[in-house]
Amino acid sequence: MTKIILSFAITLLISLYNACQIYATNQYQEKNTYVDTAYLSINDSFFSSAADELFSMLHEKSQYNLKRAEFLVEWAFYDGKIEYSDFCNEIDNTTTKLKHFILKNNLNKYRTAPNYALFLFFTQPSILNEFKSFKYDFEDPTGKLNYDKLFVSKTLKTHSGQCQSLSVLYKILCDELGGHSALAFAPYHLYIKHIGEDGKWVNFELTSGSLVRDMWMIESMEVQTEAIRNGVFLTALSNKETIAFMIMHLLKAYHNKFGIWDSFTLQHTDKVLQILPNFADALVVKMNIHQYLGLKAKAESPKIHQDYIRMHQFEYTRTIQRLDSLGYTQLSEEDYNRNVAKTIEENKKLNK
Repeated sequence: MTKIILSFAITLLISLYNACQIYATNQYQEKNTYVDTAYLSINDSFFSSAADELFSMLHEKSQYNLKRAEFLVEWAFYDGKIEYSDFCNEIDNTTTKLKHFILKNNLNKYRTAPNYALFLFFTQPSILNEFKSFKYDFEDPTGKLNYDKLFVSKTLKTHSGQCQSLSVLYKILCDELGGHSALAFAPYHLYIKHIGEDGKWVNFELTSGSLVRDMWMIESMEVQTEAIRNGVFLTALSNKETIAFMIMHLLKAYHNKFGIWDSFTLQHTDKVLQILPNFADALVVKMNIHQYLGLKAKAESPKIHQDYIRMHQFEYTRTIQRLDSLGYTQLSEEDYNRNVAKTIEENKKLNK
């Protein structure tokens, strides 16, 4: 009897111990989902305010406004030291010139009048752009060294930029003119799509100032059919997706400014993916965040943070698998710049 009681007591103690271990692990994992990364978070009020306003647009609680969205990213990056009125002035002045050009040339009868005026504004030296067309900036085109190289305000000031700043500027001006255009992704790339007079899609490649066909995009950037079918590449972004892109723009600016991925960036990325689960730009950011946080914890204290590291490894792998299932691919920065240079040279030859 004594042995039976002792055996029962030992079994009970083991069960209690295991239950405590499971509870402790669950509590630990629950904390580690976000709380354990809090010590990395900057808690910057400018980025938080900008994110709140952008999410208000994403949830359609406030009106879509790409001009305002771009300003919010720049405003947060510059610690609130720029004014919206100043940001708007140059855009508004440019819009006024373009409207005058459309009216003077009796182009209002065409639905693509804003697109035509913008094509000239970006590609042909004239009074519209102070006789200085817009060029691709090969120096730090991804903004790794200076993220503000990607800002619209910089592109307006210097008349140089890369696929993101040039395309976002075009889209802002087209919105202001009441025209139709959309941002669209290709591997390592952003460009403009709009509907032509014949009702068919037109692709405007701002890095080279040329109109290109989908087949050129597919061949030069190695776009997979699966990615087109799933709306990852060569698909016009909706207003909601455009604001989601701007939220990612904000989070990338945060990462560049502070040199970290943290709970702020992870939580906001996950919020975007709750609304747009297949949004590849957010999935790529999520992948980078989990990789960063997992490797950082592994370098600091691998024994203490085992569950935390495993969680990030799991999410990192799962995100990569999700991107693969969508047909997502990416070019290297070197290959992309080589393609841009080649296209610019080909365009010069055609225009001689």
